[in-house]
Amino acid sequence: MKLKWAVLCFVLLLAGCGSLSPARSQPFEEIETEVQAVFNDLVDAAKAGDIERYFSFFDRSTFTALMTDGSTIGTFDAFRERVGPQLELIDRYNSLKFDPVTISVLDSSHAVLVNEYSAEVVLKSGDVVAASGAGVQVWSKHSGTWTLVHVSDAI
Repeated sequence: MKLKWAVLCFVLLLAGCGSLSPARSQPFEEIETEVQAVFNDLVDAAKAGDIERYFSFFDRSTFTALMTDGSTIGTFDAFRERVGPQLELIDRYNSLKFDPVTISVLDSSHAVLVNEYSAEVVLKSGDVVAASGAGVQVWSKHSGTWTLVHVSDAI
């Protein structure tokens, strides 16, 4: 009887451990492709100077940021207030490249995108500015839509 009880407990323990790991309802390769596509849309919005569309990719309720100067921002509104005026100074991009871009899928609704970038922009003043660095983006999928919940920049 003790042996049957021990085997039953062992089987239940194994079944319980199996249920702790998240089910992969979608292959990670497909999720990576989705995140790459939404990142490309974000880049297209930036290149087009469509600030409203650019900001539409950000989660307004949980967004945080670590800025290049080391300061942190705890809300989307604070991020928009700080970054929006800078974006409005841009007339056009002569170039904007992201290479490499690495996407790590954490689960079916979370992914981390790490990239290096280089850009040359023409400001509305006519000045040309070059920039390069690296960034980290944390993407989260809620209600079928991928949004940015965190960004970190490094130069």
